[in-house]
Amino acid sequence: MLKRLLICCALLLSLSPLSSVAADRVLIINGYVDGLPFPRRVKESMRDQLELLVPRVVIHSQSLDLYRPQTEEYKQLLVDLIVTTYKDQVDLIIALDPLAFEFYRDRLESEFGSVPVLFSNDRGSVETVKSSEYQLLIRPNLQETFRIAKHHYPELKNIFLVGDQYNQKLAKNILGQESGVKIHELGGLPLEEMRSKVKSLERGDLLFFQLLFADGDGVPMVPPARYIQEFAATSPVPTVCMYANFIDLGCAGGSVSSPKDQATAIITAMQLLDFADINFLNKDSLQMRDYSLEGNNIAMFASNPLFDYKAIERFDLVDSELDGVIYLHKPEPFYSGYAKELSIALVGLILLLVAVSVYLVLTKKQHQLARRLSTLTNSAPTGLLVLNRQSNEWEGNLKIEEWCKELKMTQAEFIQRIRNAPCTQGHSLEDIELRDSNGFTRFFSVQVVSKRGEPEMFILQESTDTHQVHTLLEEQALIDPLTQLPNRRALFNELKQWAAHNDRNPSPFAVMMLDLDGFKMINDQYGHSAGDKVLSELGLRLKQRSRNNDVIGRLGGDEFLMLAADITKHEECQTLCEDLISLIEKPIDVNSEGELHTVSVGASIGISICPKHSLIDKELTELADKAMYKVKHLRKGGWAIFEETMLN
Repeated sequence: MLKRLLICCALLLSLSPLSSVAADRVLIINGYVDGLPFPRRVKESMRDQLELLVPRVVIHSQSLDLYRPQTEEYKQLLVDLIVTTYKDQVDLIIALDPLAFEFYRDRLESEFGSVPVLFSNDRGSVETVKSSEYQLLIRPNLQETFRIAKHHYPELKNIFLVGDQYNQKLAKNILGQESGVKIHELGGLPLEEMRSKVKSLERGDLLFFQLLFADGDGVPMVPPARYIQEFAATSPVPTVCMYANFIDLGCAGGSVSSPKDQATAIITAMQLLDFADINFLNKDSLQMRDYSLEGNNIAMFASNPLFDYKAIERFDLVDSELDGVIYLHKPEPFYSGYAKELSIALVGLILLLVAVSVYLVLTKKQHQLARRLSTLTNSAPTGLLVLNRQSNEWEGNLKIEEWCKELKMTQAEFIQRIRNAPCTQGHSLEDIELRDSNGFTRFFSVQVVSKRGEPEMFILQESTDTHQVHTLLEEQALIDPLTQLPNRRALFNELKQWAAHNDRNPSPFAVMMLDLDGFKMINDQYGHSAGDKVLSELGLRLKQRSRNNDVIGRLGGDEFLMLAADITKHEECQTLCEDLISLIEKPIDVNSEGELHTVSVGASIGISICPKHSLIDKELTELADKAMYKVKHLRKGGWAIFEETMLN
């Protein structure tokens, strides 16, 4: 009765502030209570980051308290509270855990069906994601945890897992591939047997505490922090973990996730996913870039490598630091405190004595130092151009002479190009671009040393390698990593250019939308690795089939787009489509759980023609898409050219 009264009071209090809500309104629901530190800190970090990115955002949160058994009356009261308070008042719902998402699907979807929902899932993937549902699969970086453990604990031979069924299975599948290491599961044992096993571990064993709410007999292990602290204290071997707060309980660390990491992953997913009618986050400055995106599903790591120096001392582990790992509780160096202050004073005194000595040497041996300086500048890897005030001429070192020979320029011509470059005039920050004798473009960065506004020295550094790396990164941003074909961004850029060129100089072309038939069945039956193999093989076939002036790429999922130049007639479209379908239908060998299977897929193709159907790039893709779906509706494995009747 008391619980029901509290919920009704919260309902009445929540009605007033929502009457004047601005745009970009977010509701966060979680299946636990705010008393649990981890989910509370995830929500707090999300709120801080969102308010910093979007000052106008309005954020609401609702805890469900469902990790403990609750009555049907309590759940219905929750539904009434949320519907009455937030219906028609939010633009996006974020479910922080599987309990919250299950509650949304079972009881809230009918009321909020038009509102997109983002499911933050660290427990596996939902089998079917609906059109208004978006899933963020937060993956533990188990390989990184293994790399850290193996570096500090090279004797590692056995890993003992303490986690629920999902986490243990995941770790066993990934870590089981490491040679020389055996995986054992403790999570399914009764608590007392687990305690006995942990205490009997020996050198070469490693305890991996994931997350466990109940033992093998169903006895609750809540709060889990209590048992983590107990196992870490009684274990004679190191304990690695999945969450950063476990380190304070005695775990050594690993690739661990903090509330801030998970909040940042959710916000990154919000930047990457295209929610209907919501576009208030900038997609240019992503905080996490290690992710995979397919349709409404995105997967990424949300962790950082941390390791506690206390574990190194306690278990006599290798103390050399590993690149990329942050070490906690590092011992203070011997020169800390007064010793550090004394050493700074001594260094300062030494530097003062050195400065005085250098000054005396400079006053006595000025000419000798000048000769040495000339030798140093000539051996430097950078190019130096210095203005001789006496002759008012520019002089260069040996590196300048070497570049002039390679570029087949006189030193006077080289100096003139440098002085006239926009970057040396203060008009641009771009590097100078020159061509050598082989026609190869070379780049040089220039630093100008001026006196009273007039340049008196140019310091040049060749930056050709840096430009090549930037060029390579720009190319990779336009390539689909699975098929090595142009991705959605590259295809739409190319289509936009083709349409603009056709508007100026008529040159007809066809836009062909290809959708695979039977691909989902392969994914469901043989797994995503088999599906990836099919897509990779089809990408290679389509790339070999396309002509030099054609463009073909992958839009995402099992959809491809082809731009075919000079294809406008029905007979030409028929020939090309039949060739493509025949090529796609050829069998493909895939491997699933160690067994080889032969699979095949078909294709449905829709075609729009520029300029016959439209001159606008977006309309061409939409019309081709309508033609393709018409083929799928009537018969799969065929093709059709867009007709006006398809608009109905």
